Amino acid sequence: MTTETYTGYRHISEQVLLELASRHAWIVEPIARASQYVRNMPFFEFIEGMQSPMQFKPVAVELYHHSATFPKVMGLMLGLTPMSENHMMPFYAEHAFGEGPHHRMLYDWMIRHQIISGPEELGRVIPSVETNACVNLAYQMAMEQDRDKWLVALNCGIERCSNDFFKVVAPKMHALGAGHAYFDVHVEADEHHSIMGLDYIHPDLDSRRQRVLVAKAMEGITLWAAMLHAWIGMTAVPVFDLEGRPIKRTTLVCH
Repeated sequence: MTTETYTGYRHISEQVLLELASRHAWIVEPIARASQYVRNMPFFEFIEGMQSPMQFKPVAVELYHHSATFPKVMGLMLGLTPMSENHMMPFYAEHAFGEGPHHRMLYDWMIRHQIISGPEELGRVIPSVETNACVNLAYQMAMEQDRDKWLVALNCGIERCSNDFFKVVAPKMHALGAGHAYFDVHVEADEHHSIMGLDYIHPDLDSRRQRVLVAKAMEGITLWAAMLHAWIGMTAVPVFDLEGRPIKRTTLVCH
């Protein structure tokens, strides 16, 4: 069985990307700081230190759940679009269509490398609290139908972090002799998704609204980072201020 994937993303010139980033620096810069902080966290040391594809199993089985649920959430965002927002439907549909087959690609990779024995094994996986929290944020935003929150938190924030994830995982899998289109396609796709949302954010937002949106983007990055570390048995919940810098909090230990 072969799994096809959609790769027909529109080419965006470097000049357009720079113009978008400059126009929306109020959200781009905090996301860049927060995502870079996550990139330097222990999860990525785990990936770099892998000696076998089998070590990726606890990540892969949770990632499958996330990957299979993600396009459903996008479909909900599309399905609940009010008439006043109908111009956004092609944007949501393109994203959902692109993500739709990805979980099957991951399944094919897991079977090929004997990571799992079959679909029954995946059915026995109980997603972590952190995985559910990250997915549920997207469900919350789909129900709320706040276009700007969806764009900054999901497209610009989580997809930016996802791009960092696949930029490390894809070459590592090739180095282990386990490269696959599932990992490779996300290097392009997630980078595209993290940028293309900027052009749909409402113009002329006041400072209060911008702060609300930055906070939602930071929430998404926090949940993404917590999810990644839960996949390798670690508790890590970095919280960020509105500049994208980590906030130090006291750790409460219960006995």
